[in-house]
Amino acid sequence: MTCCGLFFCLTAFSQLLTKEQLDQYPIYTSLEEALQNPTEVYRFKWKGKIDSLPENFFLLTNLQELNLSKCRLLSVNQQIGELKKLQYLNVARNRLVSLPETIGQLTHLKYLIINRNMIGCLPESIGALHELIYIDAWDNPMYELPESIVNLQNTLKTIDLRQIALHNDELDKMEKMLPNTDIKITSTCDCNDGRDD
Repeated sequence: MTCCGLFFCLTAFSQLLTKEQLDQYPIYTSLEEALQNPTEVYRFKWKGKIDSLPENFFLLTNLQELNLSKCRLLSVNQQIGELKKLQYLNVARNRLVSLPETIGQLTHLKYLIINRNMIGCLPESIGALHELIYIDAWDNPMYELPESIVNLQNTLKTIDLRQIALHNDELDKMEKMLPNTDIKITSTCDCNDGRDD
């Protein structure tokens, strides 16, 4: 193989896949099976209950779609930032109260699904995710957004904040930070909802 041919193969092998291309690859559900050929695993859905991911999970360096929903996760590992090609991350319906700052290293992330957790705020590093187009955060006690999210005002298409009891002034602040983003809400109020002012 010529030098140029080898370069083309390496480039093709390391490239990000479109959603349509990703859909052609199998979804692994067994880590043991995935680790037999870790560089060939692009999609993974964890089955069963775990507090956090095992260390060897991060050998799946070509992973582009990761579904950890309904696993009773207590935390997302700091090493999540090592999955540099991740485009889709789903950690919905767990027991998370925060996300690690290393999320900001997932510079190709497009979809972040975190609904039905107890996450109070996104990490400040979220502003580094310039390819992020969708955040599903509904039913979290998320009453404010990090200042860095203004960096996404021209790229973030939608943020879903339904089932969150936002006050009118909180929504106003978010709309000023993200003037071009569709902020989905259920309703707002200035009522006494038991939150500290």
